[in-house]
Amino acid sequence: MLSRNLKVTLIEDNIAWGDKEANLAQLRHHFQNMPDDTDLVVLPEQFSTGFMTSDRDQALSLAERNTGDTMRLLHQLAQEHRVAICGSFLASTAAQLYNRAFFVEPNGEETFYDKRHLFAFGGEDKVYNAGRPAAPIVRFRGFNIKLVVCYDLRFPVFCRNVKNNYDILIVVANWPRSREYAWRQLLIARALENECYVIGTNRCGTDPQGVEYGEGSSIVVDFKGKVIAQRMTSPIITADLSPALLAQFREKFPAWRDADEFTIG
Repeated sequence: MLSRNLKVTLIEDNIAWGDKEANLAQLRHHFQNMPDDTDLVVLPEQFSTGFMTSDRDQALSLAERNTGDTMRLLHQLAQEHRVAICGSFLASTAAQLYNRAFFVEPNGEETFYDKRHLFAFGGEDKVYNAGRPAAPIVRFRGFNIKLVVCYDLRFPVFCRNVKNNYDILIVVANWPRSREYAWRQLLIARALENECYVIGTNRCGTDPQGVEYGEGSSIVVDFKGKVIAQRMTSPIITADLSPALLAQFREKFPAWRDADEFTIG
C-alpha cells in the first residue's frame, strides 16, 4: 500500500565535457540548493562526463568501476542528505564499457542497470556494450520505480508496465534539442499507456560535437499525461508524487487489467 507523497528533484545540468571533477563539484553545489525534504534526486544520463560516443579511447580513460569516485560521492551525498539518487555514468567491467544506470539509497543499497538499447545512429554501439537483463524495478519509500536510459524510451514493450508492477518510470537522458518534440511526446505516451508517473531528466547546453540540448526539456508527467513540473529558471526542478491520487486513478480507470501478457527475451 502506497503511503505518503514522494518529493522528487530533477537536476538539469549543462555537463562539462569529459571533466569529471567539475561535474562532481557542480553536483555538490546543487545539493546545497535543493529542497530539504527531497526524497529522490534524478540526474541526467552520464552526468559526470557527458555522452561519450565519438572516441573509445577517451571513454576508456574516463570509465570507472562501481567503486570509483563517482559512486563514492553519490553514496556520500545519499547518506548525508537521506535521499536516493539515480542517473547513469560511464562504467567499465572487465575492459568492457557500459552506459550504467544507478539507483543509490541512503542506507547504501545500490541497484545497477546497463543500458540495453544502444543508440546506433549516434555511434553508441561502437563504444559501449549492451546490457542484457531487463530494466530493474526498485522499491523505495512505498513506490515501485523502474529505471531506463534515454533511447530505451522509444521501445514501449521494454518500458511496459505489467499489472501495475511499477508506479514511476524514470528516464535519464542526453536527448538532443532537434528531437525534443519526440522526447516530450514519448514521455507523455509512456505515462498514459502505463498509468504511472514518468520522470524525464535531460541535460542542457551544447557539447563539443555541436549537439544542442534544450533547456527546460526535463519534465515530470502524471498518470493522466499532464506535465506537473518542468524547468522555469533554476536547473533544480521539484514535484510531489501522490500515491493516493495514483491509486484512485488506477481504480477508476483500470485499463491495466486488459493489457496483453508477454515476456522480454
